[in-house]
Amino acid sequence: MTYVITGFYGSGKTEFSLNLALELAGQGGQVTLADLDAINPYFRSRERLDDMAKHGITVESDHLDNNTGYDLPAISFAFLSKVRRGENVIADLGGGDMGARLLAYCHEAVLSVPHQFLCVLNPFRPDTDTVDKMRGFIKTINAASPLKITGVVCNGHMLHHTTAEDVLQSEKMVAQVGLPVKYTMLRRDIYNQINDKLLSEKAMVFNKLQMREEWQ
Repeated sequence: MTYVITGFYGSGKTEFSLNLALELAGQGGQVTLADLDAINPYFRSRERLDDMAKHGITVESDHLDNNTGYDLPAISFAFLSKVRRGENVIADLGGGDMGARLLAYCHEAVLSVPHQFLCVLNPFRPDTDTVDKMRGFIKTINAASPLKITGVVCNGHMLHHTTAEDVLQSEKMVAQVGLPVKYTMLRRDIYNQINDKLLSEKAMVFNKLQMREEWQ
């Protein structure tokens, strides 16, 4: 299965991508996380190269190597061979429609295999804090990409201040977008409180953040 992940800047798409990679790795088989973010030099999947390797996850990013091109807008399409073989591949796009335009170079390979194109939404971000704004963002992505979004990820949070009610309210908003809510991402302590109330198909549960937790 190939998973393509998009979202507005700061939505938590990279955090979700990393956790999805860990979940798939835990189920066995090969997992590749392709960092296709050539827009934002911060909070990119390639920063967790060594940590992911401990779990058997391959992180592919630039076409130079993962250290030389660390902060350059350079990407590699080597992951496409794994897409065509039907392996588990997660493509973490750059934020917004600019990031989605990159799919023009690889959509044919993705369309040839089972895939999901997921949009991560955080209703607590100002650019996606209403249902209309979320729908508008998805429309923008679909217009810029040869692939169309197939589902959404609810990532409603306010970092460590997030409450169970925040998550439930976020789900209600995201569910109104009109696409399947494939995942809800939430901390384990909150999940333990509301797991029987969640609306999404699956819960993406984490104990701590993968990206720059010391900044929170």
